[in-house]
Amino acid sequence: MSSTYHFLPWAREGLANRLRAPKPDEDPRRGHVTVTATLNEHSLGEIAVAMLGPGDVTGLAPHQVLRTDPPPGTLGFEPDHYPTLDLDSPTLPWLFTPLPPAADRLPPWLCLVAVRQQPGVRLRTDGLRNTTVLEIGAPADARLELPDLTHSWAWAHVQLVGALAPGESAAQVLRQAPERTVARLVCPTPLRPDARYHACLVPTFAVGRAAGLNLPLPDDTGPAWTSTDQDVTLPVYHHWEFSTGAGHSFADLVRALRFRPAPEGVGRRPFDLAGSGLTAPAGATPLPAFDGALVRPGSGHTDPPAWVRQALAPLVGTGPGSAAPLYGGEHAGRRSVPAGDAGWLADLNLDPRYRGVAGLAAAVVRDRQEDLVAAAWQQAGDVRPVNKLLAASDLANTVNSTLHARRLTGLPAEGLTLTQLAAPLGLTAGAGVVTTTAYRRVSRRRGPIARRAAPPAPVTVAPADVAALTSALEPARTVKQRVASRLTGATGTDQPDRVRVAPAFPTPMAGELARLAPQFLLPGADRIPPDSVVALETNPRFVAAFLAGLTAELASELRWRDFPLADRATLFQHFWDQRGQGGDGTPDVPPIDQWPADRRLDKVVTGDAARLVLAVRGELLRRHPRTAVYAVRAASRTAPADETVAGTVAYPIFGGALGTDLRYFGFDLTQDQATGRTDGPGWFFVFAEQPTETRFGPPPTGDPLAGAGVTAAEVARRTLRLPLRVLIHAADLLTAD
Repeated sequence: MSSTYHFLPWAREGLANRLRAPKPDEDPRRGHVTVTATLNEHSLGEIAVAMLGPGDVTGLAPHQVLRTDPPPGTLGFEPDHYPTLDLDSPTLPWLFTPLPPAADRLPPWLCLVAVRQQPGVRLRTDGLRNTTVLEIGAPADARLELPDLTHSWAWAHVQLVGALAPGESAAQVLRQAPERTVARLVCPTPLRPDARYHACLVPTFAVGRAAGLNLPLPDDTGPAWTSTDQDVTLPVYHHWEFSTGAGHSFADLVRALRFRPAPEGVGRRPFDLAGSGLTAPAGATPLPAFDGALVRPGSGHTDPPAWVRQALAPLVGTGPGSAAPLYGGEHAGRRSVPAGDAGWLADLNLDPRYRGVAGLAAAVVRDRQEDLVAAAWQQAGDVRPVNKLLAASDLANTVNSTLHARRLTGLPAEGLTLTQLAAPLGLTAGAGVVTTTAYRRVSRRRGPIARRAAPPAPVTVAPADVAALTSALEPARTVKQRVASRLTGATGTDQPDRVRVAPAFPTPMAGELARLAPQFLLPGADRIPPDSVVALETNPRFVAAFLAGLTAELASELRWRDFPLADRATLFQHFWDQRGQGGDGTPDVPPIDQWPADRRLDKVVTGDAARLVLAVRGELLRRHPRTAVYAVRAASRTAPADETVAGTVAYPIFGGALGTDLRYFGFDLTQDQATGRTDGPGWFFVFAEQPTETRFGPPPTGDPLAGAGVTAAEVARRTLRLPLRVLIHAADLLTAD
């Protein structure tokens, strides 16, 4: 794994590229350009334009700072490295410099300093102006703490990431691909070991210093301090703290690592049935040890004794007399499991170890049940009013079916008038109107309406129309049509009796297990010595049992809370944490109802095999959390293959942490593949400094500024620290003492 960089000594854009030296009558504290003005195609001549300078700056937007090395609060930073600060805009360090470049050198208007915390050094906040101020006074000496501004041009540069495409220029990258560019400030002040420092972004020009401190501006562009100043006060645009240490460099910590097989007892712990109610017969085989989610490679698996399965079988299930839940029974369509069954359902329910794993999962659900239930309802959305409407439609269908049978069914098909056909409905639908006195008075035979209107001739209804009208008024049809008008996606015969939801929880649950019961994620983790790298492998049985237990417990809780849960829904499919790793998001198990009934518990997981895991305990990853850990195919037992060739590099597919000093990385490799038993020469595991995060320090020999025509880009190249990396072959890791 490598990266390509290009360094530029400075960068400007727009009118800033046309800055010239000021004329005698112009303000030297500002940049000046000459532009040609035109009006309606008529030239108005040349006009001198003054631009903003360092005296116009009193602060910096925080989002401009992308990265600092070391990060804020770092303990044990290597004293042989330079502190650096990366800025988002590649032109920012030279944006307010009021000078044109000379011999491809251009001093920035701000720089990075690292000042040792000691008597006489004070970083204070000016509450009146909401600024931070750095004060260096006796007994401290600014001449020993601040860099020489004569060479400020050397310690600011632009970095372009990635190789330039054919025909592509650095200027095009600056304009069109800002995500590939960064401006960097480097502090060349030598650091002392075991010391604490203030890292501060400060102005380099005297006018910038005066503007930040609200002092009268000087008349020239002199430096903010000189090599003879012992006392200096500076405004600070950005700051953080760090400390140095001896023996904590990446190389030192890697050298301290010991690559060894996992000690005996790691990944496994004793297991007994005391207090379970199961009594072993005399002379019975003891129960095998309990395996965690991570185990030693080649640990193997031993089935529980027959007497255990026979004792558990009558107790497990959902029928009368059952005393223990049947995990996965709903998805398998089973209410019990016989002692002689050889599939995953028996492995999960008749092996006390994996019933215990499912019980651990149930404890995780109980611990997080409020959050999980709330998330399930959030996924369900507006299903409750929909189900309320469907329930009301069931009631309406029942009532209207009774009315339909009483009023319409059995009417004669011959000689029926429309009035006769509608009368039974009118008696029901209009009962509240026709029974009133006013209605009877106006509608009587010789009433006012009858005297003014000729009586209509009776309309005879054809037998076919009677049948059609009766069918059209069937509640099974009319009620569903009314409901369909208020729902989307469920009409006619497809309309459900109740909407059911299958919520999904993609959160990896290994972290929840590590939080609640870390001793079961990796039993015996305390047996791994400090500064060790050991190989482990995943336990597919544990993963499948844990996810099945999560689903069973949460499904029970949701139904108890009247959640409309879909039958046979698999709620959890992710155990290992793939976030930030090379995994593709594939679930660790398929839906439980798709697990083949005759497969063993370790064969239902995705991939159908244990994956190799690298566990690291020590200071390396705590002090260097961005260390790249990956695997590279071996060309031989002593040399890696070319990493630029496709298929030669394998990145972790999941990872996690136990405590503060143990991290693990899972690879899509088996033990046989990694050691070379089935995959050529095998694979190397690699520990490398992050190649995408450049670091700088004094060169081994020579002055980085020496030589005619040296620019900031050349200084960056000379002081760049190439990332270190260490490789260990998997066979050595798995078999060495």
